[in-house]
Amino acid sequence: MKLSKTSAQAALATVYLATKQDQGFIQARQVAEHLRIPTDSALKILQALVQHGLIESRLGRSGGYRLTASPKLVTLLQIIEAIDGPVTAALPAVNAQGHLDHNLKMLQNACDHVAKQIRQQLQKTTVADLLQDEPLYVSPASYSRIKAT
Repeated sequence: MKLSKTSAQAALATVYLATKQDQGFIQARQVAEHLRIPTDSALKILQALVQHGLIESRLGRSGGYRLTASPKLVTLLQIIEAIDGPVTAALPAVNAQGHLDHNLKMLQNACDHVAKQIRQQLQKTTVADLLQDEPLYVSPASYSRIKAT
């Protein structure tokens, strides 16, 4: 799975808003500065998150953006799908005939299985999880470093 740059920025923006929950509405300019992106880009991301009900907006001098729910209830899957659409395992069009048709179906089944697992993990991972100081998952490559300490 390849996460789009915009989805990653949306996740980071949502985490930023979660850290500012006690401050009320946060201006798009502040989010843009935090992410080091143009305000217009931050506005597009924030508007997509508003359209999907993950954050809310308020116009006016004291306006801005804030989370609509607890960080424990907003999932990474919701954020990614708000920006990029459904997480699926679509294969590119391949002109498969005869015996290749069966192999292509088997490949699609394998990809569907992996996409399902990815969706489940993204659904389990919340904004609150992303606020943690420690990594959520430890890669097998880092096991030796952990055991050595």
